[in-house]
Formats: sequence, C-alpha cells, structure tokens
Amino acid sequence: MPLTLRRAVIAAILVGLLIPAIFSGYSTLKRREAALQEGLLKDRTRITQILVLGMQEPLWNLSPDTGKPLLDSVMSDERIVRVIIQDATLGTFLEHNKPDRRKGRLLQESQSVTKQGNVIGKVTVEMDDGKLTETIHDDQNYYLATVGIQLVLSLALIMALIHNRVLTPVKRLMSESIRLASRDLSTPFEWKRQDELGKLGQSLEITRQSLHSLFSELEAKNRELQADISQRKQIEQALRASEDRYRRLVESTNVVPWEANPAEWRFTYVGPQAEALLGFPLHIWYSEGFLTSYLHQDDRHLAYKLFSETQDRENYIEFECRMLDSNNKVVWVLLVATAVPDEHGERHLQGYLIDISARKATEIELNHYRNHLEELVEQRTKALAAANRELEAFSYSVSHDLRAPLRSVDGFSQVLLEDYTDKLDDIGKQYLQRIRRATQNMSNLIDDLLNLSKLTRSEVNTQSVNLTDIAQEIAHDLQNAEPDRQVNLVIMPNLVADADPKLIRVVLQNLLSNAWKFTGKSEQPEVKFGVTNIDGQNAFYVADNGAGFDMAYADKLFGAFQRLHTQQEFEGNGVGLAIVQRIIARHNGRVWAKAAIGQGATFYFTLPRKR
Repeated sequence: MPLTLRRAVIAAILVGLLIPAIFSGYSTLKRREAALQEGLLKDRTRITQILVLGMQEPLWNLSPDTGKPLLDSVMSDERIVRVIIQDATLGTFLEHNKPDRRKGRLLQESQSVTKQGNVIGKVTVEMDDGKLTETIHDDQNYYLATVGIQLVLSLALIMALIHNRVLTPVKRLMSESIRLASRDLSTPFEWKRQDELGKLGQSLEITRQSLHSLFSELEAKNRELQADISQRKQIEQALRASEDRYRRLVESTNVVPWEANPAEWRFTYVGPQAEALLGFPLHIWYSEGFLTSYLHQDDRHLAYKLFSETQDRENYIEFECRMLDSNNKVVWVLLVATAVPDEHGERHLQGYLIDISARKATEIELNHYRNHLEELVEQRTKALAAANRELEAFSYSVSHDLRAPLRSVDGFSQVLLEDYTDKLDDIGKQYLQRIRRATQNMSNLIDDLLNLSKLTRSEVNTQSVNLTDIAQEIAHDLQNAEPDRQVNLVIMPNLVADADPKLIRVVLQNLLSNAWKFTGKSEQPEVKFGVTNIDGQNAFYVADNGAGFDMAYADKLFGAFQRLHTQQEFEGNGVGLAIVQRIIARHNGRVWAKAAIGQGATFYFTLPRKR
C-alpha cells in the first residue's frame, strides 16, 4: 500500500525520534546498571573487610559476645541477608540470617581472618541485589514515560508545522497542477509566499504563461505546417513522376540494367528487358547461380572474375560472353559491371547487359570469309561500321537522354536542401546529399563516356609542339587551383615533339593532374616532367613520389573506368588514363607505367616523328 505524504512524514518523524531515544536510553540504563552493580560489589567487599578486622579479637579470644555488636551493626544494612563467622577449629562462631530480605540474586563473598600470621577463621557475607533491580526498573519506567511525553509533544508540534507550511500548500499545488494538466490556462496562479513552495508556485505561474504562449504559437505553426505538407506532397509527386520517367527511359531501351550481390552469387534486380534477351521469366534470373548455370561453359570463368572478392580494387569490369537462352541457343552479350560499396561497406555490383549477337555474328562471319571473298568482306565491313555507328549513336543518345532526369533529381534535391533544411532531420539531409553526389557522379561518367567516344572519331593533326610550354601552363593552373599546397615541380626545358596540340595537351593535363593528386599525402611532394632514351627512342615521362600502385595490376591501368585506389582515398572516375592511352595510340606511340606502393609512379609515352 503506497504511503501518503502525511503518513510518510509521520513515519519518518517517529523513526527519527525513536532510534536516537532508544539508543541513548539503552546506553544510559546500561551505564546506570553497571554503576549500581559496581557499587554493590564494593559495599560487599568493604563490609566483609570490616568484619574480618572486627572479628580478629573475638575469634582469638573465643569470645562471641564481643563480636556480636559488630555483627548486629552490619546486619542493619537491608541488602545483607546472612553473615557467617567461622572458627578455624570450632566451626560456626557467629551467624546472623534474615531470609525474608531475599528478593533477587544472592552475592556471596568470603575472606579469611588472620592473627599473627595464622588463619583463625573465615567471614562469609551474602548480599541481595533486589534493591538494585528495583532501582533499575524504576529508572526504565521513568525514562519510557519521559520519552513518550517528548515524542507526543514533538510529533504534535512538527505535524502542526508541516500541515500549515507544507501539506496545505502542496495540496494547493496539486490542484493547480491538475488544472494545468487539463489545459485550463486562462486563470492565473497567485502565490504570495516567499519560501520554497511559494517560489515553486510562482514557477508554476511562469510555466502556465509559457504554455499559454506556446500553445498559441503551436496553433500558428500547425497551420503553417499544414501548408508546408501540402507543398511537400506536390514536390514528392514531382519527384515520383521524375523517377517514373527515368525508369521508363532505362527500361524502354535494349540495354538490360541489373544489380547483384556477389556474396550470394545472384541478381538482386534485373530490368524487364531480360525476358526478351534469353526468353526466361524474371524469377529465373533471380535464382542463385543463374550466371554460372546459363553462361557458356567456355565463359564461366568470367563469372568468377565478376563475383570474386579479389576484384575489390577493380570498380569497373567489362567483358563479352556467351549465354544460353531458353532454347539452349547462344546469345552474345556485352556485360558491363561497376563494383561499389553499399551503405554497410559491402561490395555491391551494378551494370548493364547489351545484346551484341548481331555484331558478334558479323565479326565471326567476317573472320570466316576475310581471305576468300573481298566483296563479302567489304559488305560485312560496312555492316560492322554501321553497327558501330549505331552503337555510338545509341550511347550518345542514352548519355544525353539520361542528363535530363539526372538534372531534375539533382535540382529537386538541391531545392529540398536549401529551402526545406529546417524541415529535414540529419538523416534526411544525408540521403539528399547522397542522391546529389550519385547524380553528379553519373553525370561525370556520362561526360567521360562522351569524351572517349569523341577521341575515337576525332582527326589527328600532327605538328611540332613545345611540350615544355604546355606543361608549364598546366602546372601554373594546378598551383593556382590549390595555392596552399607546396609541390616541387621540375619541368625539363625545350621538350619538342610531333603531335596534335589539342590532344597532347589532354595527355599532359591528365598525367600531371594525376601526379599532383596522388602526391596529396606525401610529406615533400615532387612532380617531374622530362624525356629519357629507352631502346634508342625518346620516351617522355611524368614522375611523382606519391601513393604509387601495385604493378600486378598494371595491365588494367589503362582500361576505361579502372581504378587502383578507392574513391575515399583519391577522387576520380578512372577514365583519364584510358584517354591518355587512346590519344597516344592514335599518334602511333605507346604508353606504360612503372611504380611501387608508397614509392610513387612514373608514366612513359612515346611520340614517333613523322616520316
């Protein structure tokens, strides 16, 4: 049963008063009892010693009458019950006994009587402690009565004070708190007391005023929030419409988008176009081990390359493979995959499947008839060129058509971050920022794809070019972009070569920018550009003392979208070196690299002179 405040206060007072009273009384009575006991023992010893001294002569002279007055005098003490004087030879000499005096315990003491060195008798005294016990009981009763009266008076005085100064104000505080809880905020609370409860009541009045003001503000905010919610619904509808347009755009092409979980060797998403590609329903595509089951037996090793955990460093994978359709016929596809970490840091795959059966059939047929039928080779070559142009046009169209929904998603995300930042929590802001980074990254990927496509079609106008001037201009731009960085740039003077000025600038821009970027964590960064002689041929080089890389992955270095460092370590899309390789190849030169982890990298390229 829960105690009320009154009962709790009474119980606390009783305990607080009784415990010290009981302890004090108990210790006082014990000391009183010990003192009385000690006095009784001293009196008994003293009386026994008096009798020992007084009975020496009567016992020596064998004269009981001379000792009787002393014995009568001793027996006048009401505490003495019996006294026995014994002769050493005759036995009992004198004895006085009053058994009616016995009311408690008998305390006995005996001492020998000596005369001239000889024991002539013994004195025995028996005393009763009844009087002492009665005295102690009287003291206990007196103490209990005193404590009871003091407890009643203290309790009455304290309860009167608590009732007037605590309980009554607390009841008033409770009633006003109930009124406050029921939202009755119109009537003010009046408190004139200046003690703690008065200040609490005044604080309650301040709370009432604050709540009254707060509810008024909340009502106004609620009306504003309803308007904001209506506007936000409109924005969400626009975002959903934009997302639907983007999905329809992707799913309306012959490119099959997909996502996969490499840990489970299965697809987690496949575009609806996949049913037309192989003739299997979508639920078959989602089965575990689908790729290993329906890949041509000679291409199954590519699935291990795609799903193996050892491919973490390659965030971009592209290969052609043969798949078996529902009729067990071979379908050639181009598989493009990107390895990205998910929100838990686990490796996740996403990419596209493109049906290249027609192109592969053309290639196979051209290879078969190349040495036999020139006319057929010419026709097939034209068909292949047309297919490539269609593929380039398709890539260009897809790249440009993807920009509109990306800009829409990025724009609406920026609007939400700028105009509704106070309506979003931290998690919502992080999601929008991740959406913007993803759309901007995809836009950069599209730009890189277009740049690669332009390089394959642009013409090379070779002329004499001063590479030193171009390198110095690029170095100047890099230093202006990051004036706080101190990089030792060493550029060899008077470097001249035959090259296309625009394209060779792109080469030097990518190589010097990479060297600048990968020395960002070096204590004393240094970038060099010069020329050396290798196998009798001039080889230009860009060297740095930055992060470097493992030469085991050098064969993947110049592939499109290939990266040897994570996005968190160094930014980039992995296209720069692919562009360098294509430009140098179009100049009939070659490019290669030498590096070691943590010891920097050196990129070499050759530019053969015109004949």
